[in-house]
Amino acid sequence: MTSRQFIVALLFGLVLRVGILTQTSTLGTPIMDEQQYSQIARTAAAGNGYGWDAQSPTSIRPPLYPALLAMLWKIAGGSNLQVVRAVQILLSALTAALVYVLGATIWSPRVGRLAAVIYWFYPSLIFYDYLILTETLFTLLLVAFVLATVKLVQQPRAAFAIACGLTLGLAALTRSVLWPLPLILCPALFLVLDVTWRQRLALAALVLAAYAVVVGPWAVRNTRLQGVFTVVDTMGGMNLRMGNYEYTPDDRMWDAVGLQGDKNWVYGINDDLGNGPITEGQKEKWAQRKAIAYMRAHPVTTLRRSVIKFADFWGLEREFMAGAQKGMYAPPLWFEVVASAVILLGYVFVTIVGAFGIWIAVPEDKRIHAVLLLPVLVLMGAHTIVFGHSRYHLPLIPIFGLYAAALIEERVPVFASSRRIALAGAAASIVVLLSVWVRQVVVTDFDRIMSLLHRVS
Repeated sequence: MTSRQFIVALLFGLVLRVGILTQTSTLGTPIMDEQQYSQIARTAAAGNGYGWDAQSPTSIRPPLYPALLAMLWKIAGGSNLQVVRAVQILLSALTAALVYVLGATIWSPRVGRLAAVIYWFYPSLIFYDYLILTETLFTLLLVAFVLATVKLVQQPRAAFAIACGLTLGLAALTRSVLWPLPLILCPALFLVLDVTWRQRLALAALVLAAYAVVVGPWAVRNTRLQGVFTVVDTMGGMNLRMGNYEYTPDDRMWDAVGLQGDKNWVYGINDDLGNGPITEGQKEKWAQRKAIAYMRAHPVTTLRRSVIKFADFWGLEREFMAGAQKGMYAPPLWFEVVASAVILLGYVFVTIVGAFGIWIAVPEDKRIHAVLLLPVLVLMGAHTIVFGHSRYHLPLIPIFGLYAAALIEERVPVFASSRRIALAGAAASIVVLLSVWVRQVVVTDFDRIMSLLHRVS
């Protein structure tokens, strides 16, 4: 891809996004997560702190995304969702720029350009620019963190160490799945940085310090409010419980939140903690203990469910199609059909080519390869234990796009005899993905797909 083609593609993608934006003025917040983020943001924008209202402070959600909404609404006035969507388009443009820098830094400008275009035109990420959810912001911060870490490994300097810690902290305040990552990252950096051991120690400590500067004040606030140690939010233990107890559904495990009576995930808490006031943090710690106890007592069930959660995490992206069929969105039928097909095909293409590239188009510096794969392993591992959902893999698409671009642009000799092990790994990865998707179509989404085809016919 030439520089001129790259610029034309970026401009076309911007026009496409702006065009869609003009059609979303009546779109509200039909998803529960959107409603919660919006409610917390409205409270904050009104000067009543981080809570459901002035009298109900909360730690239920990470703070950075509601803070972004509140800031935009204070500037624009009211709860203007279109302003949020316009800013998220700009954040996506910034992410595309960072993806370009990553590809150019690790491989070549050609790889950077193609990877940025893959990200910029990725259908589901375009769709999520118009939802009041964390995907756009978290993807930006995750890519920024990866870039800062790559720079730190390549050029061990204090500035890159600070940037690494700051971006990781901001990403953790957007999605709490990353808050424990310094426990792995800092020791790993100490081992792999190519400087003296004193410099390695200092740089790893600097990463941790920068991270603590961002996350620390919020952790102190939460711990005081909840009465128990709470770093980012109180959803982690609750989600762990919903994904690991007697009545967790085998499919759509997140639906455990709606179970009632003695099947509800919180049933029995008063027997253990008494009938007095229970904070969100105390409820989370109780849920975490109960989930871990259940997992230990039922290892076979836990393993079986983990396989299902893994499949859910890498499942086909059908949120737009499902939302349209539920009446959350009201596009013309032709657009619904085309968009659903493009979303599914885009995911299949990028994931398969990217998975192949992960095995074949490996950076010369294997430490960089490890940095790129670290978020993949962390997010995949966490959601395999808690519960998976296909939207949770979206922030990893830029990484798959990078490897896909490297495979295409670097002209890697795929079938060289020295690559037999890598080819076997790539083949196995693709077989696993295909198995996940076939199961999803046959077991989970067959009725939804047939319903859409029936409407078309």
